[in-house]
Amino acid sequence: MIRRLVAILVLGVACAASADAARDDSGAPHGTVPPAAAASTAARGILDRARPAMIQIKGFFGTNTAEAFHGSGFAVARGGVFITNWHVVSDAVLYPEKYRLEYRTPTGATGRVIVRAIDIRHDLALVEAQGVQPSPLTLRPEVAIKGERAYSVGFPLDVGLTITEGVSNGRVEDSFEPRVHYSGALNPGMSGGPGLDASGGVIGINVAGYRASQLVAFLVPAERAIALLARLEKSSLDPGRARSEIASQLRTHSQALLAALGPRLPTQNHHGYELPAKPAPFVECHAGGDPAPDQPVHIERVSCDAKSTLYLGRDLQTGGLSFQHQVMSTQTLDAWRFAYRMQNAKTTHASFGTPRQLAPFACQQQNVELNGLAANATVCLRAYRKLDGVYDLNVLVVSKNASKQGFVSSLSLTGVAADQALAFARVYLESIRWKP
Repeated sequence: MIRRLVAILVLGVACAASADAARDDSGAPHGTVPPAAAASTAARGILDRARPAMIQIKGFFGTNTAEAFHGSGFAVARGGVFITNWHVVSDAVLYPEKYRLEYRTPTGATGRVIVRAIDIRHDLALVEAQGVQPSPLTLRPEVAIKGERAYSVGFPLDVGLTITEGVSNGRVEDSFEPRVHYSGALNPGMSGGPGLDASGGVIGINVAGYRASQLVAFLVPAERAIALLARLEKSSLDPGRARSEIASQLRTHSQALLAALGPRLPTQNHHGYELPAKPAPFVECHAGGDPAPDQPVHIERVSCDAKSTLYLGRDLQTGGLSFQHQVMSTQTLDAWRFAYRMQNAKTTHASFGTPRQLAPFACQQQNVELNGLAANATVCLRAYRKLDGVYDLNVLVVSKNASKQGFVSSLSLTGVAADQALAFARVYLESIRWKP
């Protein structure tokens, strides 16, 4: 009986496999063309409309003919004016003696690219592509509606002009910088290309995707491109003063960030310690700890990040704000060993960048009274070597009011004017208190 049942099952599977083999993935028999609805005729139309306005922007180091990097751009004004991302052209602006920019059109034409205006805060740049003047695409200043069909065009991974299809999820909620959430694929090389609606209007500029996620990507709203075009009409970027312009934009960014946090920081009580808490909707905070009961020191951690970091160059990001608390207690260690563990707790500090770009930290450490709470505070500043008036700030606070419990709190603020950095350090310290 079992052999007969197995034979029937094998025969049934073989018949099903034979039937499936006669059909393709669409369910149609082999040799037939899938219905036209299976392909996106809308995407083909959008690509045909965008193609004449597109260029691939390539960067070359020294006299090399092999590219160092590439991205995408599209025409936004007559006269050969294209928009792309700042991070696509940043190396050529920061190191003009080392890098040169060229373009390549979908038809194979090539020529020189000159950067005319930059907006580091929104990761945008306007460039002039010499020798090509296509009709510009239409910028749509209205924010894309959530659920609206959307498309992205660019040159991913050097495989040629490509279009991806997805959905606009409108503006990202609780974001410091405006971004449009696009549920389609953005791959390296598509940066600077257009995000389009179903009518071919530009709703945004491709800027980034999450590497650890699928089909989660972002566009800079088209309104920021319109604002940068208006700036270009007043003045063009002077290559000799590019670093001064970059420094000014970084300071303006940090000033806006700190203003958005307000003059006082909210706090949360952690075992009697009042410590800075989530200060604004765009700041992400996460909490956790080690649940094992047999550890000599129990630690609760809170980490907050403003998600405001700006791309400055290939080996340097700036414009960020983050802080972390570690609230610690022990039942088994003596006061000396516990104090040693607190002093050696790992903290989050601004440590990226190279000595070529950043001076060493200059620090001042002293014992302080924070609203009656005894603590040790270390405040550190370091300067950017080639960006006048731009600094990084690190603050480390270690409590000293108890022998069996305490906290270690660290603050990192990057790309900020020195006076603003120290003023915020004071706000941060003044928010800490003991309140059992």
